[in-house]
Amino acid sequence: MILKNLSIDCVIFGFKDNKLNVLLWQAEPALLENFLTTEEEYQQTKEIFEKNPALASDQYWGLIGTHLPIEEDLDVYAKKILEVATGLKNIYLKQFKTFGDSKRIPHMRVLTVAYYALINPEYHDLELSSIAKAVKWFEIDKLPKVIFDSEAIIDSALRTLREEVKYHPVGFHLLPENFTLTELQTLYEVILDKKLDTRNFRKKIQKMGLLVDTQKKQTNVAHRAAKLYAFDMKIYQQLTEEGLNFSI
Repeated sequence: MILKNLSIDCVIFGFKDNKLNVLLWQAEPALLENFLTTEEEYQQTKEIFEKNPALASDQYWGLIGTHLPIEEDLDVYAKKILEVATGLKNIYLKQFKTFGDSKRIPHMRVLTVAYYALINPEYHDLELSSIAKAVKWFEIDKLPKVIFDSEAIIDSALRTLREEVKYHPVGFHLLPENFTLTELQTLYEVILDKKLDTRNFRKKIQKMGLLVDTQKKQTNVAHRAAKLYAFDMKIYQQLTEEGLNFSI
């Protein structure tokens, strides 16, 4: 049985080419039959989706998510729908807010529990989805037409992320295994949407003891090769649990 008045949406952020992106999909009710447990669940979901504007036009996109089966746990199902829709596994996924405005979905009352995820697209290959017509990255400031209040959910996730990076080293999930200090600073500048003083930024980063000098440098670059760093996983886990004060 599907809980028609409760759904899950996942805002997946990716950092690529020095820009913050969000992953959207175009769901396909007919394909969901391969994913849902029973014929009853499929018919219920199909009925819900029939009033989705995305079915009337290929111009509309939405956040990856769906309505919750009554037997499923929220967090478990969020990971499950994300994995089936994209092939993404073992990624940073955090519940951040429940959206419950009475008019957010015109044809019915729906509470949506929203999650955000952080990945580096270069290290996570998207698989051809078995339950969607299309899955695609979009730059955060160049979103297509989205269904219902998806844009408001994305904006809320971004505000949450901006606060999160000040207290936890979540940027680890958006960077390659080895990175330069410039890449790390650029990541923070893109997330926070402001220019940072290079000297102060590097001083704060070095003071945390979070970075390890890999003794390697960039290769195949036109400019002077910069040092490559990695995160100290022991310190990273400690800061993730204890928090940090990275006000900039």
